[in-house]
Amino acid sequence: MKKVWKNVIAMSLALTAGIYLSSCSEKEEEIITDPQTQAKLSATASNSSESLSNARVTVGAFTVSQLTVGTQDVEMKYYAKADLSAGISLGNLTLKTILNAGLQNSASAKKSNVLISGGESKFSLIGEGNTPEGNYTEATFRLYKNTAANANDPMSQKSILIAGEIDGKITQFWTESEKVIRAASSTSTGVEVDQNTEIVLVFEMDKLFAGVDFSSALDSNNDGRIEISPNSPDGNAAIFSKIESNLETAVSLRKR
Repeated sequence: MKKVWKNVIAMSLALTAGIYLSSCSEKEEEIITDPQTQAKLSATASNSSESLSNARVTVGAFTVSQLTVGTQDVEMKYYAKADLSAGISLGNLTLKTILNAGLQNSASAKKSNVLISGGESKFSLIGEGNTPEGNYTEATFRLYKNTAANANDPMSQKSILIAGEIDGKITQFWTESEKVIRAASSTSTGVEVDQNTEIVLVFEMDKLFAGVDFSSALDSNNDGRIEISPNSPDGNAAIFSKIESNLETAVSLRKR
């Protein structure tokens, strides 16, 4: 019996050691070896793919006065500066994913970001911290449905809220989706991150509303407001589905 217990104890110790070594190995794999710099990740809205100015946002018949977007779980991919400096062509480089960098950790926190206020686009800081130097080609993030806000907060139980007017009638679009959005760089070489760069997630409103016929938006319950949302009392299901679908291609990655 003593021999059996000795074998059990030995196996337990071996298993514990194996788990510890595996954990250490995983942590070592996540250590960033590329030179780093301080950087910021912000978000804004634009009514064209060219401009990043704080301009009023009007797309078609929809004049937007407010846009708030919830973000979380940010992940970015980049080509290392050292590889680019060595003259290796982009086609022969391997994209790296940021792990354990201060910028990625800060930007991944759950937050609601105001991108349009009073009809004008704003820059909202998502996160900041150290991050590898290089050319950043894409960022992915998950929409954040705000379940922590109180019931009187307009963002309560919402991940995106857009408010404004269609032909003078108060209009509101909102969704509770927490889908993953991919924002690709607007250039093939990516966004160069070096010496306090500010990277920007740009919500392009013309792309978000592409193919949407706002003239067909209804106020079916005659309360003086047009609501475009899940299970809206006004209907507008086709418009809601189109805007949600457009989300997947409406965000780009740029440098401020």
